[in-house]
Amino acid sequence: MKRILVFLAAALTAFSVAQAESDTDSTFVFGPADTETAAPEVTPSPTPIPLLEDNGDSSFDFSQVDNPLATPVAIDPIDKPTPTPAPTPNYAYETYTNDMMAISFDIPYTWLLNPATNQETTIQFVEPKSERMDVDGYQTRLTVERFSAGLTQTASDAKTRLEAVLTELSGMFTTFKAGDIASASISSAKGYYCYYTATYNDGTKDYSMRGRLVVVAHDKELFQIRLTTPSAWFSYYNHVYRQLRQSFKFL
Repeated sequence: MKRILVFLAAALTAFSVAQAESDTDSTFVFGPADTETAAPEVTPSPTPIPLLEDNGDSSFDFSQVDNPLATPVAIDPIDKPTPTPAPTPNYAYETYTNDMMAISFDIPYTWLLNPATNQETTIQFVEPKSERMDVDGYQTRLTVERFSAGLTQTASDAKTRLEAVLTELSGMFTTFKAGDIASASISSAKGYYCYYTATYNDGTKDYSMRGRLVVVAHDKELFQIRLTTPSAWFSYYNHVYRQLRQSFKFL
């Protein structure tokens, strides 16, 4: 009887050990020899963006006036019309020579010499009415005058004469305003110039004008060159003055 009990106890012990080993080995998965199990790919999670806490400072207070010292930013409308480009002068020039005044210069060949000038001390060219850029505006004209003196003239004398001419012009127009006076030169002669604006009423309407006045000294003479144009077209007609200045010669 004791032998039977000992045999049963040994059998129970062996069964318990076998069961424990079976439970432990069941956690392993055996694959083919020399084969490693690949690690699973891990997709990184996006970095979370912290939300700002609305503490009342993030809202706009439209009751506050803009900073007056801030630089304004101009905003052009998307449908802003394209400005019409100003026409470019395309004059054909001819050289005008005046032996009595001993000068020559280029002038648009269609411009008319004013017969009212004596051409010994004064000449004036007038744009034909048919060529006016401002159809109802002032007729552009270019005037050249010579003032003779007994002594050799200087740039300082030219400035004095320019100031006197400005005074004369102020009495000829309805309104007249001269700009700053600055030094100028034509050919080898030195002197001064200024721009001016004016209005003139011929009894029927007011004409708005802009002009350029130059006086230079040459030997014992002073020469005045004056261009007067419609206000809106001064830049256009200023090409005529530039051509005169480039071509002007003392004979």
